[in-house]
Amino acid sequence: MRKRLAISLVAVAAVILLVFSIPLAFFVSSVERDRLVTALERDAFILAGHAKETLNTTSGSVLPSLQPYVDQYATNNDPRVIVVNADGLVVATNDDTVPLGKSFASRPEVEKALTGFPAVGERDSRTLGEPLVFVAVPVLLGDEVLGAVRISHPQSHVDSAVRRRLVGIATAGFITLFAAAIISIPLALGIARPIERLTRRTEKLADGDFSVRADDSAGPPEVRELSRSFNSMAARLGLLIDGQRQFASAVSHQLRTPLTALRLRLEQAQDSLADDNPIAAEALDASRAETDRLQEMVEQLLALARIEGHASATARVDAVQVVASRADMWSSLAAERGIDFVLDLPAAAICEAIDGALEQIVDNYIDNALTVAPDGSLIVLRVTPSGATTLIDVCDEGPGLTDQQLTLAFERFWRGKHTENAPGTGLGLAIVKQLAVASGGDAMLVHREDGNVGITARVILATA
Repeated sequence: MRKRLAISLVAVAAVILLVFSIPLAFFVSSVERDRLVTALERDAFILAGHAKETLNTTSGSVLPSLQPYVDQYATNNDPRVIVVNADGLVVATNDDTVPLGKSFASRPEVEKALTGFPAVGERDSRTLGEPLVFVAVPVLLGDEVLGAVRISHPQSHVDSAVRRRLVGIATAGFITLFAAAIISIPLALGIARPIERLTRRTEKLADGDFSVRADDSAGPPEVRELSRSFNSMAARLGLLIDGQRQFASAVSHQLRTPLTALRLRLEQAQDSLADDNPIAAEALDASRAETDRLQEMVEQLLALARIEGHASATARVDAVQVVASRADMWSSLAAERGIDFVLDLPAAAICEAIDGALEQIVDNYIDNALTVAPDGSLIVLRVTPSGATTLIDVCDEGPGLTDQQLTLAFERFWRGKHTENAPGTGLGLAIVKQLAVASGGDAMLVHREDGNVGITARVILATA
């Protein structure tokens, strides 16, 4: 949880940075380009001021020449500078590839500057073989155009300057993200620790330790309130479960003894009558059968109470060995009616179940299958590993159940119309459900997937 929380906090910071940084990057890129062009335009007008003095003199003038200004500017800023006279001929440049006297009058920007208007923009340069960013300004003496000054940079030079600005923004963003990651770790720990402590207490409660209590004196207010609610719930559950266990123990002692005594009295009465009164003997035999059924019902109700009120630890069980052994145990009883078991088992299937639960579940499923299966039919016992779970199926060829009956079958005391006259209490599948859930799995009845009549009694357990 701590890791997920820290990652979430960093992700939020990253999203916020992206939301603000992307528009900022576009804005800075635009501003930086405008700044560079404005700087070129400013420098061009400065050089034009120097050029005016030179271009307005005769060749014998004692005024300083223009070339030292051009060379000095080129040294400081590394642009390409060209100064032309009114005819468009180069009179000064820092570009060794451009000879003095070469005509630049055909260049669009120079042509416009010689008409008295500055020119700013970009165009493809055949000389450079890449786009050119330029500024061309006229050299004016009153209304007279004496010449023009053009300062230019390759587009890659401007792009490089813009990238440096963007790299600075990106670096600041990464530093901010790194700082957010550092801050998120203690923040995540402060939030997650109380919840993790409460989670461990909850797990202990789920394992049946109703004396566990959460620390409601530390953590955020919401977690402290949740801890107090947890403590109240644990206390009430503990009282409820203790009362249920005490009741189950009392019922076990109070009902077993009189039921056993009643059965012995019925047997004695039946033996004393012998064959003198067949009607009374038959009534006593029926009473003894009902006593046996009542005692079985009490035992199963007590078993249900024990399962519901206590969480047992699970163990590793080989479902294949369990199913094979139960089939061998029931085979003689099935053979009396001509029913055969068909085993569809892998080499092994290790799953998690509480001790003895899977044996009891499979016995109950087979017992129910034998009750409804017609003589001479087949009962398929199948174990299917399926990723994180293992399926244990008992498939019969009985009359089957409706969708509603498949759901109701696990209700206590529910009995289908085909088993109403058969011995039993209607608690077997309820116990199966509780055993499966207590083992961390589930139990269900489904229609047979192969299209045959009957149902598939299935238990799903976690694969070990």
